[in-house]
Amino acid sequence: MIRGFETGFILLSILFSFIKTSAQTSPTESNLDSFISAKAIFQNEIKEDSHLYTGKKFIPYSFNIKDHPFFETDQMQSGDIFYDGTLYKNILFLYDLVAQTIVINRFNSDERIQLLNEKIKYFTFDGHRFENIFSTGERDESITNTFYDVMFTGKASVLIKRIKHIKSGLTVEDPTAFLEEDELYVRKGKNLYAIDSRNSVEEAFNDKKALIKTFIRKHKFRFKKHIEKELLTTAEYYSKLN
Repeated sequence: MIRGFETGFILLSILFSFIKTSAQTSPTESNLDSFISAKAIFQNEIKEDSHLYTGKKFIPYSFNIKDHPFFETDQMQSGDIFYDGTLYKNILFLYDLVAQTIVINRFNSDERIQLLNEKIKYFTFDGHRFENIFSTGERDESITNTFYDVMFTGKASVLIKRIKHIKSGLTVEDPTAFLEEDELYVRKGKNLYAIDSRNSVEEAFNDKKALIKTFIRKHKFRFKKHIEKELLTTAEYYSKLN
């Protein structure tokens, strides 16, 4: 009870100080930086009482499965998470590509928990920014509360849904393994277009189809082995068109 009073008092003091400062001076970048710093101090103060440490217990996968279910590495990486309306910076976490969830340790504990997807707006680490977007238009419900790696933002944005599946071996001798099978999308406004071939690329950019077809032929893009790189180049070109 005392701790709750103390943390509440700290928050009120921080907010009052920021509001008072902003009222005395015009809004500046310095004011915003001061508020962000004060907020970070508050988050550090409340520690285990933070909303970040709420979630479901993480159930580990079988040790018999080859490789790991996480994005890039099975070692905790430092990044930022916008969770439940608050930005938490320099948090150690893993991104589980099978369950599509963020995994962290409870405060001062080795126990792992997975955060609630619906409370995560975005997270960033190792040069990647993953955003939580919702189904729009004719897209099915499978894209609700899942994260997309935003590779390019423009008139047409390129998103990649990083996914791993557990695949059984073809024979008894072959091990069960985690297999990554990414899905590529172009986002225009509120619409998502799944990309898996040249035809799907042309359809995604159908309002400039003639120019896009000429651009693709000129660069000899096939959208197979180098589909990610070629899609990014095409989206950048499209975004420069009037």
